[in-house]
Amino acid sequence: MIQQYKKRIENSVCSFTRITFLTIFFFVVFSHNASAIIVDEIIVNGLSSITEKELLYLLDIHTGQTVDAEHVRLGIKRAFRKGIFEDISIQTVGETITKLVIQVTERNVIHDVDIEGDYAVSARTIKKLFPLKEGHSLRCNNLSRAEDHLKQELVIRGFPHTEVYTDIRQLKERYTIELTVHVMTGEPEIIERIKISGADESVKSAMKLSEGDVYDQILLEKDIERIREYFKRKKYYSPVIGPYSFNSGILNISVEPGKRLDISIEGNYAVSTKNLRKEMPFFEAEDFGDDIIQETVHRMLSVYHEEGYPFAQVAPVVTEKDHDIELVFFVFEGAEVEISSISFQGNTLEEENLKEVLSLKEGKPYNPDLIYADQELLQEYYRAIGYLAAHVDEFQTQFNESSQEMEIMISIREGLKTVLEHIEIEGAHLVPAEDVLKIIKLKRGDAYNEVDISDARFRILELYNTRGFPDARVAVSREIDGREASLVFEIEEGDQLFFGKTIIRGNNKTRYTVIQRELQNKEGQPYNYALLSRERQKLYKLGLFSDIDIEILDRYDHTQDILMKMQEGNAGSVEFGIGYADYERLRGSFDIGYRNLWGMNRQASLRTELSTLENRIITQFYEPWFLERPIPFRAFLLYEKKKEINIDTRDTRYRLKRVSALAGFEKKFTKYLKSELYYEFSVVKTYEVQPDVVLSKEDRGTLIISGIRPGIVYDTRDNPFYPKKGILTGLSTKITSPILLSETDFVKVSFYLNMYKEIMKRVVLATSFRGGLAYGYNDTDELPLVERYFLGGRNTVRGYDQDELGPKGADDDPTGGNAFLMENLELRISLGKGFGIVGFLDGGNVWIDIRDIDLSDFKFTTGLGLRYNTPVGPVRIDYGHKLEKERGDSSGEIHFSIGHAF
Repeated sequence: MIQQYKKRIENSVCSFTRITFLTIFFFVVFSHNASAIIVDEIIVNGLSSITEKELLYLLDIHTGQTVDAEHVRLGIKRAFRKGIFEDISIQTVGETITKLVIQVTERNVIHDVDIEGDYAVSARTIKKLFPLKEGHSLRCNNLSRAEDHLKQELVIRGFPHTEVYTDIRQLKERYTIELTVHVMTGEPEIIERIKISGADESVKSAMKLSEGDVYDQILLEKDIERIREYFKRKKYYSPVIGPYSFNSGILNISVEPGKRLDISIEGNYAVSTKNLRKEMPFFEAEDFGDDIIQETVHRMLSVYHEEGYPFAQVAPVVTEKDHDIELVFFVFEGAEVEISSISFQGNTLEEENLKEVLSLKEGKPYNPDLIYADQELLQEYYRAIGYLAAHVDEFQTQFNESSQEMEIMISIREGLKTVLEHIEIEGAHLVPAEDVLKIIKLKRGDAYNEVDISDARFRILELYNTRGFPDARVAVSREIDGREASLVFEIEEGDQLFFGKTIIRGNNKTRYTVIQRELQNKEGQPYNYALLSRERQKLYKLGLFSDIDIEILDRYDHTQDILMKMQEGNAGSVEFGIGYADYERLRGSFDIGYRNLWGMNRQASLRTELSTLENRIITQFYEPWFLERPIPFRAFLLYEKKKEINIDTRDTRYRLKRVSALAGFEKKFTKYLKSELYYEFSVVKTYEVQPDVVLSKEDRGTLIISGIRPGIVYDTRDNPFYPKKGILTGLSTKITSPILLSETDFVKVSFYLNMYKEIMKRVVLATSFRGGLAYGYNDTDELPLVERYFLGGRNTVRGYDQDELGPKGADDDPTGGNAFLMENLELRISLGKGFGIVGFLDGGNVWIDIRDIDLSDFKFTTGLGLRYNTPVGPVRIDYGHKLEKERGDSSGEIHFSIGHAF
């Protein structure tokens, strides 16, 4: 016996593709009176774009499960929302053992779009105008509309004889096609002459189009706007440009400049003409009349009031002649007035608390526009703390002409304070009333406050929404008897909804599992839209999608399916940069990366860094989910060729070649805290080493350094490039051992603590404490040269040359050491438009041995820096001055770099 459930898309053939008409029908035959079957085996045929697991999830069909006609209908409807299927048919075979055969036909997906033919615009432009792109599904009506759209776009760009047709080639990969768009633009329409009606020919200077160009209506519309701006710059406040016509090669543009408005201001000293002109809307509104003049006067007076000139007057005078209007604003500024005192009468509340509520402040400019607003603020403040009958009288002001100060007197009738005596919850059945009472944060004895009551109502709705009641309603009834108030929160819970299936659409390159593992909603869990918002944020953070749209689908059986429509972005990137630093001088970098290898959000990159002193090649691989667990894995391979020099003489101190491999894991415990564990294997060749730099035998020749690097980082900064608040602190350790094949044995611990606080607007106090301690064991007394600590330079103690602070050899070359301590203090001031200045105090030193550490050896520098902000951090110039200069030292140093010092 054969039972069949089927949903089919009927098609009529049109060239290669088909015009699709969706017809849904089911043919259901059940043996005897059975209404459902049990599935013992499932066979899927024709599937290519997604996994069998995802398809069966969408259909909600699994072995051992009972299914019926309605169950199958919903599943097929859900699968079609994926947007990749032309046809799905489901057939059952058998009576005792039921086999389910699922046959699917997928839509063809465009792999590539080629442009061929004879066309006078670039292929890139045509591809951009053609609506069908790589990765799009193809249907015949899509293709015909795309051809018409492209043709129309080229017509309005000056090619009226354009012809477009498309060839389709099936590729070897299943359901994959290639489009070849044939375009013949033909002879273009050429502008032989541009005629301006209503103005002189000088208008043409504002246009990009000129005689001899193709008649491109897109460019012409932009030229129309340029002409309008041209007249506005000449003080015509309402120019009308157009209509325009094009016949027999002649482009005729009608121009009506309107009247010219010349505005001047006289008598202003306290407020600049530039700032007052910002308040004049004539040219933006393209209007002139008494109403707009009075609005301008009002706005100018508001500026003066903000600056503390309450008696300012503005008198407009209009002179009109022919097509010219002259408007002069005569300003009488009056006295600048400060508020000397604010006093209260009739209040029992502390005056200081009441003054905090007001916008008007003692010692600040007096602004009469704030009087009424402050009266309302005080009134609302009293009501917020339970004084429902409180009344604030109009403010009384008294001006002292001799001192140019204003006194403000405020009379208040407080009345009695109303408190909450009784709070009741009605209608809470599926959510316990105890949970509702906890969430409202109101209790007996609290001041009666409408704001708090409104917040409580909102929190109840939020509670119900998180528990699957999106249609819940909450009303509040109040009863006030003298000083006591009773509240009743009346709840209509509505139906409880649960998450159903989540359908992912548009992930052509990204695998389903990458998206699925970021989802927080689970099937059968109470429906919660806030959870969907968090999911959307997590998916954006992957860096794979340019747009994510969440659609709530129809309800069934108290269940809500979710459709997530993804728009994939460009996963590849190419970046390069060039710069200058005081130590390396000219330097540059080149990066190429891809962040979606094999559709699994795996990332790989290649970075090359070149300078006069250093050449580096770094390859990196990143796996965000190692062994299907949210534990990121990183691997690096580094080749480095480097020269360290004396920055004054440019003499070589030593050279090195290094090949390093680094691999390890990261684990994020919270939003701010993460740990890491890496293994590092390096082969380092050090040569041309100055004799006085050598502290151990490992400082020359080839050395294998192998060890593990555990670490922990805590980061609460609000912005990694321009932090204004937060903490960045961490501890890292490097342990080498012969067990790990290392030829040098040591333990090295580095720590840092950076703190940021905005102490006032545009002023940030930044502090940093850094240090490192290391010691060798077995046969290692001193760390090898490449592992020792050095200080001095643009990112450590400014005012000293690169690596110049600390112990030195016989020839005055820095040797580095096994220990260092350092502090940095910066006051970062933003000047606006990307510029800033920084004052800093740096200090620190390096010691050869841990036992040599002496805080009295700290060397301090101070200085100033200039900053200019860029997307990757500030470009900076710092001058550091030594506070404890030794014989032979310079007084300070200038440093150039990109990025903050810490």
